[in-house]
Amino acid sequence: MAPTFADVVPIKQLSSHEYTIHLKDEWCVGTVPNGGYVTSSFLVVARTHMALTHPTRSEPHPINLHLEFLRRTSVGPALFTVKDVKLGARISNLHIVLSQKQAHHDEYQDEAEGYITMSNIAAEQGLSLDTSYQLYPPALPADLQSLATQGYDANYTMRAKDPFPQFRRAAQNIQMFLINPERKPAGRPKAMNDQWVRFAPNRVPNGRWTNDALGFLVDMFPQIVESYVNPFVEEAALGQHSEAELQEFLRSNEPRAKYWYPTLALNLDIKKLLPDEGVEWLFVRTRAKAIRNGRFDLDIEVWDVEAELVASSCHASLIVDASRNTTRKAKKEKL
Repeated sequence: MAPTFADVVPIKQLSSHEYTIHLKDEWCVGTVPNGGYVTSSFLVVARTHMALTHPTRSEPHPINLHLEFLRRTSVGPALFTVKDVKLGARISNLHIVLSQKQAHHDEYQDEAEGYITMSNIAAEQGLSLDTSYQLYPPALPADLQSLATQGYDANYTMRAKDPFPQFRRAAQNIQMFLINPERKPAGRPKAMNDQWVRFAPNRVPNGRWTNDALGFLVDMFPQIVESYVNPFVEEAALGQHSEAELQEFLRSNEPRAKYWYPTLALNLDIKKLLPDEGVEWLFVRTRAKAIRNGRFDLDIEVWDVEAELVASSCHASLIVDASRNTTRKAKKEKL
């Protein structure tokens, strides 16, 4: 069976309301576990909690999440503490806190927390109306078979490598196909990015997207800010420049990632239940409305091959020097 996100984050129940997940280095940006990876961990905790602690309730699916990133998370064990805010007949609300022991004082510190609304998407009933909502501008057509076998089609081409793979290790776990620059429609803003994606844990594109992975997916894309401040390396990632040209550019300009883009808050609204076995392909559009004074927003939409909206997300994020990611407090000596 193809791997899904549940295979990436094995979870252990410590008590009826405590769980632990080991956050791994290969899902980091710099020294910090990717925010989307952490978000998906919250989704897995919520789903597991309802299955193990409240097995008689039929609310197995997260349908809405609001997450606040308070501090940097770290590689290693993460403790998730769940509070049952409201257990209802159709909707239940959970409050979940992620905390980790700190190297410099060996005490637990809260690093992210959020509210997750649980329901049963498969059993939902109620008024449905056709809003005729579609992507605008419309996405360019894609030949997914050609993308899978050749790495390109008439409109899209594979983002073969991240220009800073040792810094953005989490990006190695997804295969992205972006619009070929020669096919980019005139007037398409830099602040919008379209991509078809496959789940590629450990750099092998054999994974499948499930609802567990939506948190990771809505936080994994070529950074829009980079298309403004570092267009050469983004062009190189699409094969517009040779490896030799890229290395020469990095030597003479910026040999490391200049910026880090930590998420302050993330909202996720899940519209559709993907099959348990997952799907191979999803389409993601990312758009920024304002990039100002070191702060920016993101709107993300996830669509499936049937042109149905799977999820939408909005982020509030910062733009900071990459050194803010890699500098950690030294552990204090105990007297």
